[in-house]
Amino acid sequence: MGELDRGRERNINVTLGQQSQGSALEGKVFPCCICSANLDIRLSKRGKPYCTCVQCGIQIFFRGKVGIRRLIEILKSANLSQGTALDTVPATILYNRIAQMRSQRKQLQEKQGLIIHDPDLENAIHIVDNEIKYVQGELQQLSRKHRPEKIK
Repeated sequence: MGELDRGRERNINVTLGQQSQGSALEGKVFPCCICSANLDIRLSKRGKPYCTCVQCGIQIFFRGKVGIRRLIEILKSANLSQGTALDTVPATILYNRIAQMRSQRKQLQEKQGLIIHDPDLENAIHIVDNEIKYVQGELQQLSRKHRPEKIK
């Protein structure tokens, strides 16, 4: 106890290779998590992707092999939605969250064996499914609030 697992691959200051990253991220945008504006994805001098929202004053850094791979996967799937009006920001954020959780569920399901099922992995998949349903409920409630009333 108290010792670090030295056999594990360190996930600090890693990149996926500038050539593979550059082509996958070239000309792509990522939504700001606050205002949902389209942010150009840039590469740092160390080859790591990041975004900056001038309007909100935030920077988003994608670190580690897993985070960068997930970003590339999300951008390739084109599941992200960008909004421009302030009224659509919460809905866009919820939609993007659902898309990301679906991607996460897919990754977990791919790890599950066909014959031997890992009960911990199965529980993780159920938790992600429940979170997706919860966020879908939030999105549905939000849509009810913004529906125009019928004129009689």
